[in-house]
Amino acid sequence: AASSAIFLPLLSPLNGNNNNANAAAPLPLLTSSSTSPQRIEEIGGGFDLFSPTSSSSLSSSDVFYPSSMSNTQWKVQRVVTSVEGELGQAAVAWKCLGGGEERAFTSKLTEAYNVRFVDAPVVGMSGNGVVDDAQYEFEGKRARGCILDRKFEILNRVGKLLQSDDVISWGDDDGERGSISYARNDYPGRIELKTVQRSIEPPSEAGFGSDELIRIQSSAGGGALFAGSNVYRCARVKRRFRRGFDESTGKRIIDGIEIMLTYRVLDGVAGVEMPTSTSKSRIRMTEL
Repeated sequence: AASSAIFLPLLSPLNGNNNNANAAAPLPLLTSSSTSPQRIEEIGGGFDLFSPTSSSSLSSSDVFYPSSMSNTQWKVQRVVTSVEGELGQAAVAWKCLGGGEERAFTSKLTEAYNVRFVDAPVVGMSGNGVVDDAQYEFEGKRARGCILDRKFEILNRVGKLLQSDDVISWGDDDGERGSISYARNDYPGRIELKTVQRSIEPPSEAGFGSDELIRIQSSAGGGALFAGSNVYRCARVKRRFRRGFDESTGKRIIDGIEIMLTYRVLDGVAGVEMPTSTSKSRIRMTEL
């Protein structure tokens, strides 16, 4: 079968100095096994955002990061490098997914905030009992990945725009940690995010990454005419990371790239073969 790929170019530090980081090789490709996106339901070129999730759509219970990042905090610097397609849809999705002040997106300003990583709970069932899907093999040894504290990330990235700390809800009744909801002062109503499709690349010497399709429920906007009305949106977020060291401080760093695609949604079906926008961002995490 034919294959499609997105080339992830070599990332340079956000400050423009290429001498501070040990990240000399270009990041590998993100590939798919066919020219058409994976589907749960065969609905033409669409993805049913309300189909029951299963192992075929969620290949793991979360996105796993290297075990050495567990119980650590990192400073994140991220900047939007390009936006193609419908700017309005891209900006709304970026904000709903936890973006900071809107001018950071429209003016391509660097965001800076802290994140933390925590131990991954043991979840998932099979015919043989509990499956620990956080385990992976690295340099011939078994290791157990950790996860991003998504609530802590929203709290720090959205910051003063968040209505209050207690409005963030992370996880759902099924133990799926790709679900989060919160409210912010610069956007009407409550925002609810749910990962409906996920695939990951476990940590290795070459790096690690993830691909998540996210259902977004939020206000329709439009002032008084649509007050109180919610709509569904859809975005795919692909991330690819590579580890290194800051030669001036010796601190661990992680350089990455994020690609966000948005899609039209009609009657709960996202047209995942025809993105309406594509946004790319550079990310650098430095251990605190």
